[in-house]
Order: sequence, then structure tokens, then C-alpha cells
Amino acid sequence: MSTKELLKVEKLKKYFQVKSGVFSIASNFVKAVDGIDLCVSEGETVGLVGESGCGKTTLGKTILKLLEPSEGEIYFEDRDITHLSPSNMRPYRKEMQIVFQDPYGSLNPRMKVESIVSEGLIIHGIASKKERRDIIKELLSTVGLREDALPRYPHEFSGGQRQRIAIARALALKPKFIVCDEPISALDVSVQAQIINLFIELQDKFKLTYLFISHDLRVVRHISDRVAVMYLGKIVELSPSLELYKSPLHPYTKILISSVPIADPLKKRAPSALKGDVPSPINPPPGCSFHPRCPIAVEKCKTSEPQLRDMGSGHSVSCHLV
Repeated sequence: MSTKELLKVEKLKKYFQVKSGVFSIASNFVKAVDGIDLCVSEGETVGLVGESGCGKTTLGKTILKLLEPSEGEIYFEDRDITHLSPSNMRPYRKEMQIVFQDPYGSLNPRMKVESIVSEGLIIHGIASKKERRDIIKELLSTVGLREDALPRYPHEFSGGQRQRIAIARALALKPKFIVCDEPISALDVSVQAQIINLFIELQDKFKLTYLFISHDLRVVRHISDRVAVMYLGKIVELSPSLELYKSPLHPYTKILISSVPIADPLKKRAPSALKGDVPSPINPPPGCSFHPRCPIAVEKCKTSEPQLRDMGSGHSVSCHLV
């Protein structure tokens, strides 16, 4: 893995207006991503974990500028792309791709596989029609599909095969960075390991860099070099993968790891200390956003917001009690 920085975001925010009343007047904001700093090196896989609704997918889409950021900066290969126009952003679209969560919804049911995978090549004017067909055949072979898939429609494939088509589409433009947005959560358990192994093989072959979003901590541990734990729009802990699972520091991270199912039915796990639901991102709690659910919170947690602090060895945490 290279130490050269490929992607960096600083103080990144994405707020969505909440409109109410007869005249749809903006009355508040959903703070989906609320001031995130993150760096990703070339060839690295950064896992992003957290409960549903914490802002993981919104962060991924904002980094790719599928959603325009509300505040902050996005740097790709040391170039500030935050405020680039669609035309100036076009060259970077080739370098940054996404594999969506749902292979049933992310593929156009009216398009054949050949058209789906070649769409990016056509838009960017890459290769002739015959050359594009050869490229697509090679891509399908790379992701484990046969050439006879070309004239078929998405509904003719299983979920795992559809996700392979989506991966081939993401690879078509030879990107450097791919956001993997829970790419196995909609698949059968029997297929999930195959897709994870495919991602690892493709990373080695094409020198890819991943932001791997998931709620499955076992998968993230297997594939990631570093893991960022997200809660209510903020990163509360960031650490090398093995270090995080061996010595988690934030109370939220400890609870997430302790809640991972144990394969042995004879072993009993202590009941989770995590109580209640994630607070509303429209009106997050003051101080530490986790304090209403934290089993060790003190008075300071209710009034003062902790900052992400470096604890050494690449391990950072935002908690007053660490």
C-alpha cells in the first residue's frame, strides 16, 4: 500500500433542508454529514461503519460529488474539486466510481448488459464500437461472467451476478478510487464471501483504492486497512483495522464490536449496553452526540463536544473519557 494521499476531505458537511408549512418554507436542516476530516492513501481500503442513518452513504456520495457539499473541501490527488463545475468535474468522474448497495435497483432494467457496462466508455468517447466490445468482454471475464451475458437484461441474472455487472461497470473507466456502498448487504450470505474476495482480487490487480461502507463489522475487519466509525454525521474513532478490533477506545465502538454475533451457539454474550435509538440529525444532542446512549457518560459529555484526538499509532478518538 502506498503512503501517497489520493483523497482528502476537510470539515466536510452535507445538510438537507427540512421544509414545512403551506409555502414549504425551510425550517431546519438534517445534518447528515457534520464536519468530517478523512484521508485515504493510494491502494488503501478504509472501512466506514456505523448504524443505519448515521450518514455513511451520504458521506460517500458527497465525496464523489453526487451530492454537492454544504461546507468543507474535497481534494483528489491534491486538486481541490469541491467547487468544480460539471464540465470541469468530468475528467474526475473517470477516476472516481461507485458500486451501489442494491444490484436490483442500480441497473437499468431496460438496458442490456453490454449497454450498461459500455455507457461510461461511450459518454467519455473512449475506443471504437468494436474496441468497446472487446473491453466489455474482458471486464465481464474479470468479474466472473461469461460472454453470453452481453445481450441479456438484468432481470435474467441472480443478485450476485447483477452485482458483478455493477462492478464491471465501475471498472470500465479504469478508476483509481471506488466507493463501495454496502455492496454485499442485499446479497445472499452464500454469495457475500465471493463478492468480497472479488473486491480484494480486483484491488490487487488494478491498484484500486476503496472507501468500503458497511454495517457488518466482520466484513470490514476482513477487507479494510483502516476503519472509521461514524455516529450521527461525525467520525468518532479512526484506527488501523487490527488495532480497532483489538483495542477499541470509544464506548460506541466497543458496543458495536461486542454486538457482533458469535458463531459458537454454546457461548453466551453479555447483553448490549447500547440503549435507545439514534437521535434525530435535525436536532442532535448538545455536547457529545452519543451521550444520551452512552453507559459511561459524565456531566461534561452533555455540554462539551469532544474533538477527534490522535492517540498514537494512527489511532484517533473523540471522547472526553479516553
